[in-house]
Order: sequence, then structure tokens, then C-alpha cells
Amino acid sequence: MKVWIKIYKNQRIAQSYTAENENEDITTALLDCMEEACKALDLAEPVWVSKHTKDLSMFRRTKLFPDDFMETVDFDYCTVEII
Repeated sequence: MKVWIKIYKNQRIAQSYTAENENEDITTALLDCMEEACKALDLAEPVWVSKHTKDLSMFRRTKLFPDDFMETVDFDYCTVEII
């Protein structure tokens, strides 16, 4: 699984990171990719809710807002896309 995380500020990509994991279990691979990306981008891991899972399964993309993070973040939104 390969995941592309993009952070947007003022409607422009401020940072992006691509993480890859070869685990056969999709859930574990996604969690590992998210953990790797959050460390690389210096972010707290987001609170993952069922809406994010549904969006990923239907559209291969989901959007995270600052309210989805426990800590304060300095961006408008963040997208997670399976590539």
C-alpha cells in the first residue's frame, strides 16, 4: 500500500509525504503508513473515525480537518490518498 499525505495552508500544498508499506493486512499497512507520515511531517496522529474509512474505501481519498487532531495543528486541512 502506498499513501500520499498532503497538508494544505491557504488552499495550497504546504507539505506532502508519501509512505509505503508492504504488509498484507490493509488496516495494519494503513496505520503504519499514517504513523510514518505523521512522524515525518511532525504531526500528531489524527483521530480516525468511520467517515474516514468509508471515504477511503469509496474514493481512495479522505480529508482530515484540524478538529480531527487532538493537538493544535497549523493548517487548513490534510488529505490522505491511496495511490
